[in-house]
Amino acid sequence: MTEQEEALALLRQIERNQQRGLELQAEQLTLVRDQMVRTEARVQESIALQKVAVSKQAKALNVLMPIIVVALVYVGYLMFRHA
Repeated sequence: MTEQEEALALLRQIERNQQRGLELQAEQLTLVRDQMVRTEARVQESIALQKVAVSKQAKALNVLMPIIVVALVYVGYLMFRHA
């Protein structure tokens, strides 16, 4: 094999390697895009669940706070009545 043939063979090998590298990059890009879509869906689901949780917490406070205030007032009444 002459130097020119060896150089040509090496260039072809480099070209094949670069082509394979580009194919792998394209596959990775597809995988990353799919992962981003899944992540975005999970983030949206998480936000929705947090909104539900905050709403339920607000409702619970609206119910429990008056009960706690009434109980504290009653305890105060009982303490000062016997004092």
